[in-house]
Amino acid sequence: MKLSRLRFNFGFLLEADYGTVRRIDLDYPSIRLSEDVTLTPLQGSFTASRTTEGIYIQGEMASSMSLECVRCLEEAIVPIHITLDELYYYPPQHAPAGEHHVGEDGMIDLAPLVRELSLLSLPIKVLCKPDCHGLCQECGANLNLGECGCPDEAIDPRLASLGALLRTVPNDN
Repeated sequence: MKLSRLRFNFGFLLEADYGTVRRIDLDYPSIRLSEDVTLTPLQGSFTASRTTEGIYIQGEMASSMSLECVRCLEEAIVPIHITLDELYYYPPQHAPAGEHHVGEDGMIDLAPLVRELSLLSLPIKVLCKPDCHGLCQECGANLNLGECGCPDEAIDPRLASLGALLRTVPNDN
């Protein structure tokens, strides 16, 4: 199993006095957090503070993800803002069920937390640009690249006889 690049040893902080703080700056050109999440780049900083309950992580990070536009299926680069605000309990047996904790070896892996926060910050509808025209419903051409050549007035076959009737009735206007 490959070790995470967001895994930090805070053993020294566990031995420090309460209130001791360590600042960590991050600047990764690209980092893969899991099979489905790669952030390019990941930049920011966070502080790790020793508290009576463990280590409190607080900070800000910025990144972006390459996703698929929901309208035209082209690549869309989505900016991501991540706010870290999490307590890692120590010793681990004092952590409430489901909460993060510092490992017995003093290690904290921030990758699962950063992955979760990244996914939560994504918009529901990813667009390559706000005015994306999408794909033609008839031929599938990308309408951002120009017109596809399909006729504008595609008539529903169930209404075709009504269209024929309208063309035969003289217009009195």
